[in-house]
Order: sequence, then C-alpha cells, then structure tokens
Amino acid sequence: MALISSQISQATGKAKALLAERSVRAEIAQGKREIQQADHVLFFAEGPGQFYQLGVWLGTFERLATQGLNIGVVLMDSLSAKQALSETTLPVFFTRSMEEIESKLRSWGTTSINYVNNAQRNFTMLRFNGPAHIHLNHGESEKTSMVSNQLKAYDFACVAGPAAVERITESIARFDPKHLVQIGRPQLDELELERPAEKIRVLYAPTWEGDSQAMAYSSLTKLGERILAQLVGDDRFQVRFRPHPKTGDKSAETRKAVATLKANFTSNLDPISDPSQSLVWADVAICDTSAMAYDAVALNKPLLLASERPSKLGDGLPPEQRLGNANGLADRVARLAATGVAGQQKQLAQYFFATTEPGMATQKLNQLLVSL
Repeated sequence: MALISSQISQATGKAKALLAERSVRAEIAQGKREIQQADHVLFFAEGPGQFYQLGVWLGTFERLATQGLNIGVVLMDSLSAKQALSETTLPVFFTRSMEEIESKLRSWGTTSINYVNNAQRNFTMLRFNGPAHIHLNHGESEKTSMVSNQLKAYDFACVAGPAAVERITESIARFDPKHLVQIGRPQLDELELERPAEKIRVLYAPTWEGDSQAMAYSSLTKLGERILAQLVGDDRFQVRFRPHPKTGDKSAETRKAVATLKANFTSNLDPISDPSQSLVWADVAICDTSAMAYDAVALNKPLLLASERPSKLGDGLPPEQRLGNANGLADRVARLAATGVAGQQKQLAQYFFATTEPGMATQKLNQLLVSL
C-alpha cells in the first residue's frame, strides 16, 4: 500500500507540474525575472518535495550576488520554479529540456554549475563540458549519504570542515582529496539575533526516516511523543517542533506518527522558515544525526543528540548530552540551558567546521567561484 500511495503521489505531482508550466513561464516573463547572464548557476531538477535542499542555499547566493557575482537559478520543475520566484530575488530560468539549458549556459558564459544534492538528474547535467561542476550539499552530517561515491563526478565538493575531509577520504576508495574545498557553513552567516526570553526555548527538530535502513536516523516515531509531552507540559519551557520536511515520504508509520504529533502539538509547530534561524531562536536544541545537530554545534547552541547510532559527534559530546531514552528530560534540558555549551562541544565546532566566524564561510565560497 505504501508503494502504491507513493506512486500515486508522484503521478499527481507530475500532473500538477505540467499544468503549472504556462503560468510559471508567464510569471517569469511578466516579472522580468529570467536570467540574462549568469557566471554561476544553482541547478535544481527536483520537485517541491525536495525544494528545502535548494532553499537553504538561496540566501547565500543572494549575498554572493550583492558582492558582485552574476548568479542565476536554473530549475527543471515548474512547481519548484514557482516556489523559487517567491523565495528569492535571484533571476531564474525554467525548462524541462536539458538541451535548452546547455544552450543557455553557453550563451551566458557560465563558469560554474552548483548542485545541492546528488539527485539522478544531476548526472545528466554533468555531461556538459566547460563550466566547473561544484557539489554543495544541503548540510553537514555523518549520514551515509555524505560519503556517496557520486562525489567523484564533480570538479569540486564544498565541505564544512576537517571532519568531512577525513570522512570522505576514509570512506570513498580512490577519491582525490584535492577536489575538496573547506568552506564552513555559509547558511549561518548574517543570522538575526534573538531577544532573551523568560522561559527556556527548546527546539525539537528530528530528521526524516530515510529511504533505507542505512539512512534511518529519526527519533520521531520512538521518542517524539515522549519528548514533546514532557517539555510542553512544563511551564519552564517554550517549545517548538520542527520535523524534517520529508518526514513520512517513505514510511506509512512515520507519516501517521508525524501527522498525529502535528495535530496534538499544533501550537508548538515552528513558524520560522529558515532552519538556521530556528536554531538561533533556541536555548537548547534536540536533534538527530542531521545537519540541524551540526549547525547547533556551529552556532554554539547546547545540543541534546537523540540518535543512538555511533558517530563522532555523539562520541565527542559529554554523556549528559546524549538523549538516550529521554528519562527525566525536562530537568536535563533545564540543567543544560543553565550550564551552557560544554568545552567538548566547542571543540567539536572546530573539528566539523573550517570556520564559524560570521561572514567567513560566504567569503570562502566567493573565493572559490571567483577563481574559476
């Protein structure tokens, strides 16, 4: 039943995308939003279900545009193009034709094509000679997807820091580390500070269930209800719940669980669109092994790691920052908020990120693009 439901959902999505094409092209033309020239493009071939992967990079590339770089966003799904038009001021180009994209890239004189994931359609675009092909990914993590052999296909892979270099060179046979560029996390540059609050602000941000057992890092079905119930029922806390946008995509059990949690904790759903800004809001973050956990480390936010799987992040944290079965969670969160970030967590920030100095990560990416 889950497979049939997924197939129906995919077919429905494709039909909606086809129906939206004319209106999206009209919106681009009427708003004079089409790319006229772009030295560097963000390429995205996926539908809106994966748009978050592109979304986390839009702010960074907008900053690069203000620094003088000619930037454009190339999309192959009309619904994703429509979302991009509403979420960024960058010029866009939409088509389902790879040949048309290649023709445009030649006419624009594009020097780099930047990818936010390892989706299958990337590898059609990778046939195009001339521009540098740069893998960005959408976060730092120790998930198995972070050591895909597909990284060999790119001219450069931007990574957060020394931990990623170590992970990739140890895990991917015959990989040339000269292709890795450490840039930190540009998404964390120029975030807005939050005002102090009377209550302890807690963000629970579990990851999705993954598309295989090797990628199953989520705490949501096992601990989600327990975590939220303990914290929401305690007057010391202000709680926000931010499930990963893909939660429930592959598992009917997880889809039912997240729907129940959203219904039971509607008033606690995170209203912030930017995941990094959500972490800035929090005094304590409860995360699985995912980009959210590593960003919490980079932002110097006290972290409770919910994942039970072995990881260098988990090994490096003090034992009291491993969630376990969530016994006595409320008091543990209160103590963590009071004591602040442990020295061990601060050391992890240096290990996982080339820089956490505001503005420096964007500068490092700028330097790479300008050098091409």
